[in-house]
Formats: sequence, C-alpha cells, structure tokens
Amino acid sequence: MAFSLRDLFGKLGIFIHDNRWAVFFIFILMIFVSILGASLITMSTGMDTYVSKDSKMYQDLDLYKDSFSTESIVVMIEGRDVHDPAVLKAMERTEDLTKNIPGVSSTVSPATLVKAVNNAVNGRSEIPGTAEEVEYLMSLSPDTFSNLIFDDTHCLLLVSYGNITEEQKKDILKATQDAVEFAGYPAGYSVIVTGSAALTNDMQVKMGTNMSTLLALAVVLMIVALFFVFKGVRWKLFPLAVVLLGIIYSFGFMGFIHLRMTMVSMAAFPILIGLGIDYAIQFHNRMEEELRRSESYKQAVCATVGNLGPAVMSALIVTCVSFISLLTSAVPMIRDFGYLLIIGCILCYISGLFFGVVSIMFLDKLSVRIKKQKIKTGRSLFPLSFLFPERMAAPQKETDTSAKKKDNIIVRILGALVDLTLRYKLLIIIMALATGLTGWYVDSTIPAETDSNTYIPQDMASLIHFRHMNTVMGGDGAFNLIITTDDIASPEVLKWMDDFASYEVSNQVYVISSESIVDVVKRYNNGTIPDTREEILAIYETIPPETMAGYSRGNTMLLLNLNVGTAFNDLPMEGVKSLLLIIEDDLEWRSPPAGTSVTVTGSSVPLTELLGSLLSGRTQQTVIGLILVLVSLYLIYRDILKALAPLIPMIVVIGWSGIVMYAFDIVYTPMTAVLGCMILGVGSEYSILLMERFYEEKPKSASSAEAIRTAVTSTGIALVVSGTTTIFGFLALVASDFPIIGSFGTVTVINMLTTLAASFIIFPSLIVSLDRLRGLSLKNIFSASRGKKEKGDVTHEI
Repeated sequence: MAFSLRDLFGKLGIFIHDNRWAVFFIFILMIFVSILGASLITMSTGMDTYVSKDSKMYQDLDLYKDSFSTESIVVMIEGRDVHDPAVLKAMERTEDLTKNIPGVSSTVSPATLVKAVNNAVNGRSEIPGTAEEVEYLMSLSPDTFSNLIFDDTHCLLLVSYGNITEEQKKDILKATQDAVEFAGYPAGYSVIVTGSAALTNDMQVKMGTNMSTLLALAVVLMIVALFFVFKGVRWKLFPLAVVLLGIIYSFGFMGFIHLRMTMVSMAAFPILIGLGIDYAIQFHNRMEEELRRSESYKQAVCATVGNLGPAVMSALIVTCVSFISLLTSAVPMIRDFGYLLIIGCILCYISGLFFGVVSIMFLDKLSVRIKKQKIKTGRSLFPLSFLFPERMAAPQKETDTSAKKKDNIIVRILGALVDLTLRYKLLIIIMALATGLTGWYVDSTIPAETDSNTYIPQDMASLIHFRHMNTVMGGDGAFNLIITTDDIASPEVLKWMDDFASYEVSNQVYVISSESIVDVVKRYNNGTIPDTREEILAIYETIPPETMAGYSRGNTMLLLNLNVGTAFNDLPMEGVKSLLLIIEDDLEWRSPPAGTSVTVTGSSVPLTELLGSLLSGRTQQTVIGLILVLVSLYLIYRDILKALAPLIPMIVVIGWSGIVMYAFDIVYTPMTAVLGCMILGVGSEYSILLMERFYEEKPKSASSAEAIRTAVTSTGIALVVSGTTTIFGFLALVASDFPIIGSFGTVTVINMLTTLAASFIIFPSLIVSLDRLRGLSLKNIFSASRGKKEKGDVTHEI
C-alpha cells in the first residue's frame, strides 16, 4: 500500500515537472477566479447560525415570528421631559419620514397615541401646544402609553417590519437613522437608534474589519517567525506566499458554494494560515534538500513529491478526518467552520504540492543562471544575487564533536530531548496518561456560555445602546405559547388559557404577568369570559383587527404570552432551560382541552438547544473525531499499533486542554467547543510526520532509538518551524476584539505549545515502545521470558 502510493506520487512528480509552466500559470489564473468567488461571500449572525433550521425549537420560533411577531427598530429618546410638545412633534416628523420606507409595516410613538386620544376627546388629530395638555391626554388612558413611555425622561418610537431580508433591514435601519437626523429634536435630548437590527448590522461590520485585522496580524507574526526560525533554506518567507495562495482559493471556494461567514468561521483563516504553512514548509524544506543531492530538477521534484507527498497527504487526511467530526455538531456555525477548515487544508496542501514545488524549482533555476552570469562577468550582480542566492552546501556526515557543534541549535536541543525522554520513557508515558485522564474529568465540569452578546466586543456602541434600552424598558422577555385548536372562540379553550396563565403568574416566581386575547375579551365583557361560543364571536367582531391579529391567526391559532421581564438576561441559560421545563411540566399536569395542543417558544428558547450542543455535543464530536482518526490511520497503515501511536499523545493533550481552560476560567462557547478536534487535526499531523520519518530511517539505523533520534532531529526542525508559525498565527486570534475568538486564541496557543511538547516528549517514547511491542509475537514474548529466567534475569523491559 505504502509503496504503491509512493509510486503514484512519483508519477505525479514526473507530471508536475513535465508540465511545470502549465501548473504555474493555472495556479496564477485561479487567483482571479477566486477573487470573483470571494465577492459572493455573505455574513450571517442570526439565530440560524446557532440553532439548525431543521430543529423543532427553531421552527416553533419561526412559526411564532411568522404568525404573531414583528421586529422593530427602536428609537429611544431621553431628556428632561419627553412630554414636551417639541419632542412629540420631532417624533411625528420621524414617523412621517419612516412610515413609507419599503418593508416598514407600521410606526408608532407617543406622538401617534397623543394625536389619537386628542382626536377622540377634542376632535383634533394634532399634538397640543403645552406639556400640561399632553400630560392630561395621557392621563386619560395610561395603559395605552405604558409600553412607550417609561418615565418623564424616557420614551420609545418603534419602526416595525415583518419577515424581510437582511438587506432590507439594513436599508430600513439606514433610513431610520437619516430620519432621526433630519427630524430636528430639541437641544438637550439624546436620540439613540437601537434594537436587534442595529446590533446585527454593527456586528457584521465589526466582523469584517476584525477578520482583516486578524489576517494582517497573522501574516506579520508569521513573517517574524519564519525569518528567525526557518533556517537552512533560501527564500525563507516563500512558504507564507504559498499558504496565502491557498487562503485566497479558500475564500473563492467559500463564495462559490455559498458557505456563510459567521462569528466562528471568520477565525478559520488565521487558523488555516497556521495549518497550511505546515504543508508549505515541509515541501519547501524537502525540495531544498533534494536539490542539493539530486543530479537533475526532475529527480529533485520526483523525490520530493514521491517521498514527502504521501506522508503529508496522510497527515492531511487525518487532519480533515478529525475536522469531519465538526460536521456532526448540532450548531450550524460549527459545521460551517468544519467545512471551511477541510476545504482550506486541502487547498493549502494542493498549493504546496504543485505551486510550491514548481516555484522553488524556478527560483533555483534563476539562482543557477545568476551564479553562471556572475562567474562569467566577474561582477556581484547585486541585488539579483541577494534575491536568488546560491544553493547551500549539502551537509556532510560527521560524527565528531566539532561537527555536532555546527548543527542547528534546534537539532542539538531536540537530540538531547530525545535522549532524555528515551531514558525515562516508561515514567513519561505513565505521567502523561495520568494527567491526560485527569484533564478529561476536569473538562466535564467546565460550564458553557450561550449568551451571544458576550461573544462580541463589549465596547461596541450598538451593544451598549441595546443593553441601555433593556435597562430602561425593564425587560420584555416572554415565553410565547402557541395554542392550536379547532375553534378559537371555544369558551373551554379560553377558560383554560385564563386558568393556566393565572396559575403560572401565581406559582412561578419569574413569570410576572401574562397577555392574550382572553384579557381583551374579559375587558369587553365586564371581567368575565362568556359561556357560549356565539357571545365570544360577537366580542371578536368588536375588537380592532390589529388587536385580534396580535393574539390570533385564522380560526385555529391563539397566542398566550407569559412575561418574564429580565429573566432571559438575568438567568444563565441553564436557568432558562429549567424554567422552560417547568412550564412544559405544568402543561402536562394542567393539560389543555381535547383537540388542543400547545407549543412553547420564545426568543431564548432555541438557545437552550445550543447549551446542550456545547455541553454534551463537544464531547461527542471529540470522541467521533478520535474514532474517525483511528479508523483512518488503520486503513492507511493496516497496523493497529501504528494507528494508535499518533493518537495517544493527542488524547493526552486534549485532557491537558481541559486543565488549561479550568485554570484560566474559560467557559465553552461555539468556538472553544472545537478545541478537541483542533488538537486532533494539528497534533496528529506532527506525530504522523515523525512516525513516517521514523519508519523511513529504521532500516538504515542500528536501533529504534537511533531511528527516532534521526527522525526527530531531521523532521523536527521543520515541525518546530511550522509549529512556531502556527502558534504565531493563533497569537493573532488572542488580539481579536471578539471575546469568543480571543479566549479561543489563548487556549489554542497554549494547546499548540503542549502539542509540540507531546510530539517531542511523549511520542518518541511511545513509538519506540510500541514498535518493540509490534515486533514481538505472543510466542516470542514467552520465549524471551523463559530464556531470561534460565539465565537468572528477573526483569524484562519492552
């Protein structure tokens, strides 16, 4: 299997060399195609990024929104006295400027209501000239104004819209902001345009600028890392150009397949730079090595592609397989993140394999020509000789102390580290497993955060305004009970609604009030519910259509709102879920009449599903990832011990990640929930590349210890470099304005350090032990044991 794969890649190397110019120009052409695709990318921040549209909870909320709910852009006016006629007239002008905006279903403000009451009392639909007259009119119907005026200094103007597109919402928001500016509010009054639409719009703008900043910072950090760490090669910054090509292709592919840009997926690109640069560095390093010892370019290309291509592809497969487990998540933004990582890794690998190898060959050809020209003319040819330096001399096999001193400092450190770990390999393996298992237990105690407002920059003006609005309004959270029945005029149904609502308000501390068509019917019937259907129908005929529309739909659907004030904001999501379960239990106990069903929904209800996905779902996707990686490695190597070898250190590191999160008091979010799969994807690659080199060196080495030492000191340089650049890429995430990304970056940087440590400390001990075990059959073990006893030996070390 391994030989046939190398043979296949050897033929691919011949193809790449023979068609090098076609390969080069095709990859350049694809840049322009990708730019076109990138223009099709859309940003998404809605509920459907947290909860799947196929979820019953999402569909229930969607049914409520379609049937009863209208969203609003909120204009909040603050000042010394909102009863001032000048303020009301400014509100009137704002309404006049917004009511005809396409997509707006209605506008309402205290000005609208004052004019209506004035018309009913005095026959004049206008705003009075004095504050005293305004206050008098408001006193005639205080309940009418209570939802818009909260005290003498705060009131609201609502611009409502129905089920419209995100672009239409942006247009309405912009038009409302313009209307407020032109309305001419008196000096000394603060007018804030807020609401979910304003928050969403600002969040998307912030996401775009934040992603650009993260990418730029990641590139700068990697330039620094490559410059100081990537030694022994020419054009040390070139791997960054190769991986950026893969990133451009990823942007384009993302647009063409309509993959959304979410709060989580915008962090994927710095991550892909870190992951993809591994492939670019590996191919660059190996190509330079082959150029020094090969007799022709074709031989160098074939050797690089044939020997390294399968090894890196094995690592790529394992990385992608580990990310496939993200696709099992119930959280849509995590699934989108998984798709993007898989696509990006594949495209970065292809860029390194084709474009990277061909480009190094072209660059080397230029350096050879410049060297010949330099010899021919006797001139330095600066700066060309600087940009295209000569090949570095091939290293000589030296074993004396002076030769070792000439080695790269990384080589010396890694060599000493391998010697040390092999000396205490059993102790290291036991300690690693013990701490790793402890970490898995600690991880199960870490809570999850589902309040999406904590994920975004806390100093964002729209978020501050949104929270200020909620403080002023006192909270308007509610559980919305959609009641489906055969007849909305059934006295039995209405009496059950009244009884159930009274019970909930009386017995549930967080349910502070209720509202439904029952309240309107009782108001029209002296505080009681009629006993006959005909009487109820007669009352329905007298109720204004807009009021009926707020509480009923057709002849089969009614709405009962259980108001919980600020509970959705004050309670953790576990508390919201508990309250939801209590209400559902009460519905079982105090069940509705026969033929009637009740669905409980609300703005925060679907997020209780997100809570479950983050708590149990993250463990599930990590375990699935482990199983998929194990199966993949077994299919590749047909050897269970070879399949386990790269996996065991990663199981340990995943446990350590739990300890890190616990120590830094970091909770689980849709971003940190992917850490287990990230560790698998990144860390397995390091272990696989070390294992591949180990088995490549083993036939040429006197012992397994010598083989792993050679593998670590040769491949280890590239792994340290790629690991360092990956860490630098993740360091960019730490600087993110979004707390959800910043905390993820912090943990991931630490995880990357522990992953590298595990690769060079745990893995050498493990692979040597497993390789010795693999070479012993059960018969050999017994024979060896019997032979030692005959010689008086009392110990046997594997």
